[in-house]
Amino acid sequence: MQNVRKIFHFFLGTVVIFMLISGYQRIQMVRAEQSGSSPDSVATSRLVTLSTALATLGYGSTSAGSWGDWGTSWNHIYSAATKPFNDAIANTLKNGGNTDYPQSVGGVDDYNNNAPIPSDSYQATWTTCNVGNTYCGSGRSVAEKKDENTGLIWSPRISSGSNWFVANRCKYPNGLPGDDGVCNLHNEVACQCVKDTANEDADNTTAVTCERYDDGNWRLPTQKELMMSYIDGSWAQLTNAANTYWSSTTTSYATQSSWYTYQYNGYTGYSTKTYNYSVRCVR
Repeated sequence: MQNVRKIFHFFLGTVVIFMLISGYQRIQMVRAEQSGSSPDSVATSRLVTLSTALATLGYGSTSAGSWGDWGTSWNHIYSAATKPFNDAIANTLKNGGNTDYPQSVGGVDDYNNNAPIPSDSYQATWTTCNVGNTYCGSGRSVAEKKDENTGLIWSPRISSGSNWFVANRCKYPNGLPGDDGVCNLHNEVACQCVKDTANEDADNTTAVTCERYDDGNWRLPTQKELMMSYIDGSWAQLTNAANTYWSSTTTSYATQSSWYTYQYNGYTGYSTKTYNYSVRCVR
């Protein structure tokens, strides 16, 4: 009987020790995984907290991947860990990690969309013209993209080097009385635009002049339209964006010149009308 009691006490002691060890391991597991007091409190899980932080920074995805499907949080963590680190996103800096130009003072690289854009920032939408949308409603297959902010439909570049008179369908020299044939002075007769009505051929996709391009319903954009296209993001939307384009706008205080816009950086300036720049059309 006494031996039976000893065996029972030994067994009971073993069970108690095992329970204590198991409980300690569970406590340790809870401490490792939980930021709250309850192991069932998923909302306060450190795992979920980490996954949420990664989502806020724009890293990772909750979708399954090559590793399989480990659940929402682990998928997010694994996918984030396998991607390159971007300090611009993590530290809210201008792309490249320039600490002197944080987002708090406007240092957002919205130019290439490589950093988060504040919700109150100005943004525009472009539509690619294709057969599905009847080429942005124009019915013309040469239409490239539509700037939904201005409603303008833009053509491809139709010339990489034309003077303003050719681009604007003007005769040069214009043959007006008193015209010396050279536009080089302010208010000079030679600088006025007299439309060239010869050879009015629609559907000529090789024409340098917008008014003769395609179906004849295109025109040379104004200075402000070119500037607005840059503001709306033409650099990332239109082909041959890194070029200088003629506008139809004459310089008011120097009529021998007209305005152009350098679509690489949005700079606008004026040059003599006989200089050669690129031409793109709108409708």
